[in-house]
Amino acid sequence: MRFKLHLELLNSRENILPLNYQYELSAWIYRVLNHGNPEFSGWLHEKGYTDDQKSFKLFTFSNLDVPRRKIQGDRMEIIGKNIDLIISMLPDEVVSHFITGIFRDQVFRLGDRQSQVPFRVSSIEGLAEPHFSGCMNFSSKAPVMISFMYPGDRYARYLAPDVPSYGELFFRNLKEKYRTFFKSECHFDEKDGKLEILTPPRKKGILIKAGTPQESKIIGYQFDFCITAPPELIKLGYYAGFGEKNSLGFGCAEVKD
Repeated sequence: MRFKLHLELLNSRENILPLNYQYELSAWIYRVLNHGNPEFSGWLHEKGYTDDQKSFKLFTFSNLDVPRRKIQGDRMEIIGKNIDLIISMLPDEVVSHFITGIFRDQVFRLGDRQSQVPFRVSSIEGLAEPHFSGCMNFSSKAPVMISFMYPGDRYARYLAPDVPSYGELFFRNLKEKYRTFFKSECHFDEKDGKLEILTPPRKKGILIKAGTPQESKIIGYQFDFCITAPPELIKLGYYAGFGEKNSLGFGCAEVKD
């Protein structure tokens, strides 16, 4: 299931938002889920969908869609009152019986110690499911992140889409999500999938836990792309997110005609 939240800026004098807001936005989504269903939120945060190899939260959200804004260093000045946000989750009965309505009329503040913006969820729009086929075009609404641990490296590297193994890792991630959600193997060789990058990738680094000793930067890329793969894998990526770190605001994409 996928929703578009229409947000209203509550105070025009508090309109400066840090560009790195994804971690704080993810924390707010968790808080709302916890208010609606504490048991589900606790399970989602601590475990998620898992098997003996991987664990996934299987939800994602877009960047804030701010129609009018002005960038000032590491800040964004919001001009106007209305902003949109997409929240996307796999269509599962565990979620669908309570998710509708729990975000409605929520009031929250988003930002850091330097500047925060007060918002209210003015309305929620359920988005219709697209028709899924074996070849589809998408436009990323949040950075897509793919990483790989090379032999001898201490940390995984964030890969750019032009790395030769990028497409294979992209589809391997989808297969791992399929296995954890459906509890069965996806009999599809990731080497048979085709990922075509349609626009020049735009690199974006996002700070996680900014201003704390645990601060780190995750690097992803935004681009339009075409996927050729089984429709069930494409559908899973559409709802749960493409690539890694989806619950932190990575990998959300919409169908592009």
